[in-house]
Amino acid sequence: MSPGAVIIGAHANGLGILRSLAARGVRPAIVSTRPYDMAQHSRWVSERHELPRFHEDHGALVEFLEHHAERWAGFTVFPTNDDAMTALARNHERLSRSYRLPVQPWEVVSVLIDKDRMHALAEQVGLDLPTCYGPAATLRVEAHERYPVLVKPIQHDRLISAFGAKLFLAHDRAQLRTAIAHLETAGLPGLVYDFVPGPDREIYVYCVYVDAHGEPSPGITVRKLRQNPPMVGGARAAEIAREEPALREATVALLRKAGFRGMAFAEFKRDPGRGRFVFIEVNGRAVLFNGILPPTGVDLVAMSWSDFGLGEAPRAQPTGWNGSWVDLQADVACWWRYRHLERIGLREWLAPYRWPHRHAVWSASDPGPFLHQTARAARGILRGGTGGARATR
Repeated sequence: MSPGAVIIGAHANGLGILRSLAARGVRPAIVSTRPYDMAQHSRWVSERHELPRFHEDHGALVEFLEHHAERWAGFTVFPTNDDAMTALARNHERLSRSYRLPVQPWEVVSVLIDKDRMHALAEQVGLDLPTCYGPAATLRVEAHERYPVLVKPIQHDRLISAFGAKLFLAHDRAQLRTAIAHLETAGLPGLVYDFVPGPDREIYVYCVYVDAHGEPSPGITVRKLRQNPPMVGGARAAEIAREEPALREATVALLRKAGFRGMAFAEFKRDPGRGRFVFIEVNGRAVLFNGILPPTGVDLVAMSWSDFGLGEAPRAQPTGWNGSWVDLQADVACWWRYRHLERIGLREWLAPYRWPHRHAVWSASDPGPFLHQTARAARGILRGGTGGARATR
């Protein structure tokens, strides 16, 4: 009998993990940590649990896993957010006694979580980077003249809990002061960066798996088409893009320098002024659009399951599939809410739906998550909200 799995976080990225594992005969237990999670309503879930205070208390996850350690001995634990990845990495030795963790110890993971350390490592590798103006708390706002800028917390999950955003885009001093004040309210250190110009469709993500010997798998390049919210959010529509050798070289060099193993999603933005890719960040766990990968044959979740869950060598078998991925509800809500900002015509908006595509949430064979997501959005509209999905990566 194959070992089982536990997924920490039940948003769209958790749903992508769940469905990839279900296709391999695994029915995971899933732990919801956000009120807008929907993956726990999937037909493929074996157990449903809630940890609503986890993002304020990482110790709650450790206690939860230890409580179930005897029953779930040998299960693989998949994180879907930085808080979960941090908790597993910081308690790696302790939790590894009972579980299989596709997450490395904190000395490796911290380089991916801490934006300051990630920036420094990328500099060492020689990647193009946006200008960093230093810590938000010490920035002289009145003297700062270059806009727009991004205000990023070192770790964004607590900011999502407090403000429903993972970072802030400031176009002037007033917005910059407000963004810094929000970080201080959330008790988070942060950094201020130049905003790389250009629309969301200039963002590219290189997806690759690094095995135990440090060897990278074949990779897939995903191009974001639209984000929720625009300019500073998570993907709501994306497509498979042509191979960009520069992205693979940069990603592999960075991961090897960090000593990283596992699934990785490295994000870049093409700077139209310089015509080069600027490094933004790298994630060492599943992201929102990981559901686009299974038909490409480079399914990073399946490879992680083989590597850690089954103890087999992870293998990629590229199929050449070139399709798209859409989060239907978020895409519809944002198209309406941000119509004056994005100015997307109906033909452009419909394009990814005309190609072969995968849905983030909707599935005819597994409608529960979509129905729950839609019902929650409807309640939000009736209460006077936008009904749009939250933006997380």
